[in-house]
Amino acid sequence: MLLPLDGTVDEIRTRVGESLVALDIWETRSALSLAGFGTTPTTGPMLHRVTEELRHAAALAGSSIDDYHVLTVGGGLVAVVSRPQLSAALLLSDDAALAWVVTDIVPAVRAALDAAD
Repeated sequence: MLLPLDGTVDEIRTRVGESLVALDIWETRSALSLAGFGTTPTTGPMLHRVTEELRHAAALAGSSIDDYHVLTVGGGLVAVVSRPQLSAALLLSDDAALAWVVTDIVPAVRAALDAAD
C-alpha cells in the first residue's frame, strides 16, 4: 500500500506542467507526508488540519465540503484533494485557470491517488 508514490508525483507533475509550483502527498489518517516536491514535511499535516477545520466548520453550519477544495493565495491557487487513503495538495501558479483546475486537474489527482493506494 502507498507505493509507488514517486510515479504518482511524476504523473501529476506531467499533467499539470509548468503551473505546478509544489506538491505534497500524505497519508489521510495520520497526515504523514509521504512524497512530493517543493514542500516541507509539515505541509501535508498543516493542510490536513486546515481541511479538518473546514469540515468541522461546515458541519456546524449543517453542511459539508466535497473531497476537494481550492483556495486562492498570493501568487496562485492551492488545490487540496482528500481521498480515503491518500490526500494531496498542489500549489499552482497564478496562470492556472480555476476552471481547468476543477474540471481537469482535480479529477486527474483523484484518479492518481486512488491508483497509488
